Amino acid sequence: MTEQELQLVELQATAHRRLNVGCGYFPLLFWTNLDDNPDVPADIHADAVEYLASCEPGLYDEIYAGHFLEHLEQDLALDFLANCYRVLTPGGRLGIVTPDFREIVSRYVRRAPDSVEYPEDVWRDIADIDTLNAIFIYSTVQESPHRWMWDMQSLGRAMDAAGFIGLREIHRFKDPRLGTGRWFQAGLDGWKPKEGR
Repeated sequence: MTEQELQLVELQATAHRRLNVGCGYFPLLFWTNLDDNPDVPADIHADAVEYLASCEPGLYDEIYAGHFLEHLEQDLALDFLANCYRVLTPGGRLGIVTPDFREIVSRYVRRAPDSVEYPEDVWRDIADIDTLNAIFIYSTVQESPHRWMWDMQSLGRAMDAAGFIGLREIHRFKDPRLGTGRWFQAGLDGWKPKEGR
């Protein structure tokens, strides 16, 4: 076997140790995909907050939640981060991606000629406040609206308060966990400290 084939075998064998929260229609290969919508191709269909609260400590080596946290009220989001910390193994990684409110508002104020595609093949001009509200602030175009907006600083504070260390920015265009790279995304990876730290 080649080195690449061995890596794929290892990824398959350890998929049960990586949890992709709120996968929607974009499940990650070699991950356990979780979503509460029974119509999406998830491995586990359950409410993510309740599911993590019921998990035993140290169940996962890695958790990723892309465009999930903003759909929770702030206190529930903080509880979610605390439960991610609890169910990760020491040294485990948490990746969180949300819309970047600071970047979105900055472009709106500058009247930047940006647009957003949602749903597929429908482009919306973000220089319009109605679009900004419908897509980002309240996200009324989705079945599950947004409950709280984040930027890199607030996300970093929340992850730090939950106990995560070594916070590192997720590349908003190139990270392989992202379904699509987009200018409006902000994300951080953080690690649960290893035992003895």
